[in-house]
Amino acid sequence: MKKLIIFTVLLSFTFLLGCSLVTTEEQTTSFIPETTNSSTDYSSSNTTGVTTVTNITDFTTDVFTTIAPTTLAPTTQIPTTQVPTTEAPTTTETFDRYQDLYFLSINDFHGGAYAGIESFSYIAGEVKYMKENYDNVFAVANGDIFQGTAISNYYYGRPLVEAMNEASFDGFTIGNHEFDWGIDKIADYKDNSLENGEMNYPVLAANIVYKDTQQPLDFTTPYIVKETSGVRVGIIGLIGEVINSIAASRVETIEFLDPIDVIKEYTNYLRTIEDIDVVVVYIHDGSDYLKYEIASLSGDYLVDAVFFGHRHQNEASTVYDNRDNLPLVYAQTNAYQNSLLAKIKLTYDLVEDKLVNFSVDTLGVSSLRNSTEVEMLIDSYNDNPQFQLFVNEVLATSQYEFDRYSLAPWGASVIRDYLGIDVGAVNAGGFRVNMSQGEVTMGDMVVIYPFDNVIKTSRLTGEQLRNFYIDINNGGGDVVFDDGLSYDGSTLYINGSPVVLNQYYTVGAVDYIFDKTEYDFIQGIDITYTGYFMRDLLVQDLKNNTNIFNPANGTSYQVPLSIFFSKITESVI
Repeated sequence: MKKLIIFTVLLSFTFLLGCSLVTTEEQTTSFIPETTNSSTDYSSSNTTGVTTVTNITDFTTDVFTTIAPTTLAPTTQIPTTQVPTTEAPTTTETFDRYQDLYFLSINDFHGGAYAGIESFSYIAGEVKYMKENYDNVFAVANGDIFQGTAISNYYYGRPLVEAMNEASFDGFTIGNHEFDWGIDKIADYKDNSLENGEMNYPVLAANIVYKDTQQPLDFTTPYIVKETSGVRVGIIGLIGEVINSIAASRVETIEFLDPIDVIKEYTNYLRTIEDIDVVVVYIHDGSDYLKYEIASLSGDYLVDAVFFGHRHQNEASTVYDNRDNLPLVYAQTNAYQNSLLAKIKLTYDLVEDKLVNFSVDTLGVSSLRNSTEVEMLIDSYNDNPQFQLFVNEVLATSQYEFDRYSLAPWGASVIRDYLGIDVGAVNAGGFRVNMSQGEVTMGDMVVIYPFDNVIKTSRLTGEQLRNFYIDINNGGGDVVFDDGLSYDGSTLYINGSPVVLNQYYTVGAVDYIFDKTEYDFIQGIDITYTGYFMRDLLVQDLKNNTNIFNPANGTSYQVPLSIFFSKITESVI
């Protein structure tokens, strides 16, 4: 940007000098920018108790003239198929010296699993209000937005896609749960077909590539560039090291590149080729390691701010790490009603050509403005008679409120009984929320168990099964076995009978844990994909329950599973 200032000044000086040489009778005039001493307030509201940090006590507003550079084509090392470009303006514009840049983020909304989908009308309302009333506002969804509630799962996230269209979001970063339905469901929103819904904003995935070509997914782009009030902003979107949070079958052809390497690659490109002034990263991850790694980047690799996700944490803070300019500002929300929208404000000095101030915060429903348009949009989907019939079906009556961890052994037992096998297993995290006391509806079950996991089976020897059980119970992973398995310190029992070490036993588990190489399911023989969805089995067991439901009572298995489901069984090995 400094080069642009020098260029503009020299160009103006040369023009004036040339005019004075044409004739001595012409009057030479000069223009001195008018400066005011009006003070500007750079503080921001802090509704969640997070300290707002600033480092400027006094500002003056200067008139500043700039010409934006021409965007160059990417280098051959950068994938070119989905790299966006910007057009350089052809006219000179005048801007205030100090420019506030507002960056907004949502993460892990999960269809409203924790705050209710209706709360999205407040998120959208705030984003829309800021875009209509402030300059330089950028809003990006930072992964895990759709999957998690009956209404969002039923429509594959379309109500939220359209709500973000209404609010004029600038981008959408892919998270691990965008793969739950198959990534093609997200790709459908970028297929140029309005019949199945369409995102009016780019899908960001800088480090998600096809294994065979190492090229980005066809419907994604690595970054976006925005020219705004004399400041060139680059936004990079990517996913963290969370591939183990995805069922292996969903990412067989896909690879996640190292996020730090990719951040460095694109930041360097944006700063050296695109002449970007401010770089902000949206990454669906939130490890402390990433914070300090990103904070340590400098020079042409410098990242000015970062939004995290995945960990469901309410964070709004900074990491210094001996940076020459401002610290790295970062934020993420917990996606409950008290923390739905993360906001970072950066102040850029067009004369000094650098960031000089910042604030960071997370906002809850009480601090956000409602959008009646989005509220009506969500209501229109909710009022669909077919959806209402689906979501309001009563499955059973729960005796008490049961926490999600006490539901896991019941779920594993459901696999065992309904598939007629020896051992069932689930991951405790598959049950996302508690089951409330009273009537349990289909809508409740989608929230309690929102994943479209499929059951797979294999045959393990008694020795393999025993060793596997011991390893898990010694803290070896997120696997919960059925209520019939027990261990007395030397012998493993199935329903009270000792396991024979050289005999084979059939075990079944949801594909999310079955396919993980660190577990022993995949080491068995006769691996089979059953075609049964875990949630369907849970629903059927609730329907079969003729008493008040209590997971400690075991399952309500009554008749062969084939009566309820059309089984799709195939050998995969």
